[in-house]
Amino acid sequence: MNRKKIYPLYLAVIPAVVFTIFFIVPSTIGYYYAFTNWSAARTTDLKFVGLENILAVIQSSKVPVAFANTLIYAGVKTVMVTLLGFVFAYILNREIRSRTALRTVYFIPSVFSCLVVGLIFSAVFQTRHGTLNNILNVFGVANIQWLGSRGTAVFAICMAEVWRNVGYAIIITLAGMQSVSSDYIEAARLDGASEWQMFSRITLPLIMPTVNVNILFSLIYGLKMFDLIYVMTGGGPGNATESFGTLMMNEMSAGRYAQSVAVNLVFTVLLILVSMLYQRFSSRWETVE
Repeated sequence: MNRKKIYPLYLAVIPAVVFTIFFIVPSTIGYYYAFTNWSAARTTDLKFVGLENILAVIQSSKVPVAFANTLIYAGVKTVMVTLLGFVFAYILNREIRSRTALRTVYFIPSVFSCLVVGLIFSAVFQTRHGTLNNILNVFGVANIQWLGSRGTAVFAICMAEVWRNVGYAIIITLAGMQSVSSDYIEAARLDGASEWQMFSRITLPLIMPTVNVNILFSLIYGLKMFDLIYVMTGGGPGNATESFGTLMMNEMSAGRYAQSVAVNLVFTVLLILVSMLYQRFSSRWETVE
């Protein structure tokens, strides 16, 4: 290793100090309230109640629903965004007309805010006069309450989230594909390798680091989903589409502040565990060039 290229320590210390001051310290102080009796009725003279709020959260009937929905959102988003991003990136990496324009078109949904995307898809899946139901009416299908039951509402939210995020996956995967040296492809072609062999034996192993980035980001942000759910359903009907994010918001809105922070604490631990497990196993799939 060329030690002349090693950066000074202070370049790492400064960001670490800033991150600690503006993230670690406030988060740690905030988690303290999960062990108190903080609520809308009691904002002063707080008392330490130990694990009471944590146990209340774990035993709540809303948590299993929120936990299952969060896993569904994260799983569907991770699989669909990664696969679609891979397919579209593979197509756009080839010599086709207007590929630059197509890249821009596919990336446009990624620059929309969650509020805009939520309103668009709420209009698409609206029961009366919704775009999708209007199309189905032409074929004689009666109106479907897409956002009125758990199954179809979860489906609608997942589709909105995939549509909004697939552009990022395309750009990241495309960058990985363009970094693969053409020498490998030419050598394999001269050896008589088929398109599938070149893809599976050369391209895919070399771009696995970018695929892993897509999977990790999709997984983490899928677990943290809040905006679209809150805009499209608010966690309803009832708590049928609740996620950890909306559960925190709804607990806070109900004046149960300590329980809201307790939900956040439980969710943070889950998020850290998932990230660490994925990072541990994902390194085995990568090929160092």
